[in-house]
Amino acid sequence: MHVLLTILGIVGAFSYYWFVVRSAGETVGEIADVAGRAHGAYKRRQFRKRADASTISSIDDPRVAAIVMAAAVASCENDMTADQDTVLRQAMRNVLGIENIDEELTFAKWAVREVSDPNNISMRLHRLWTSSLNMDERQELVDLVSNVAAAGGGLSPVQTEAIERLKTRLAV
Repeated sequence: MHVLLTILGIVGAFSYYWFVVRSAGETVGEIADVAGRAHGAYKRRQFRKRADASTISSIDDPRVAAIVMAAAVASCENDMTADQDTVLRQAMRNVLGIENIDEELTFAKWAVREVSDPNNISMRLHRLWTSSLNMDERQELVDLVSNVAAAGGGLSPVQTEAIERLKTRLAV
């Protein structure tokens, strides 16, 4: 009888050990899965940041940067209206002297879709403007952005704030 109890004790201990180790293994697997997902989310966010930065960093012409900024402020809450588009096209032709209006406007709209925050755009481009534009040209840039944004029926509080930050960054 004592042999039978010993065998049952060993089987019971083995079963208990088996289930505890198995549960611990599943727990470790779940923890590793959560850590893997968190790491993947971190990597995706870093990639998005780099992609955003490369879109704006590729701009080396202050006129193109002005178009991107005007489009970003105009479309920061909604898509650009037809009036805003018309005012921006006129400014591109008359103020900035852009020849390929459709091409540059298409690029600006694409860049704004990639980096939608106008404050982020002004932060990344202000060095380009301050190094290549004098004070009068900087004020003209602010006026251009304001006129394009206001063409849709007045400035919203978000647009006003973006323009104020642009003024601050340009020291206007």
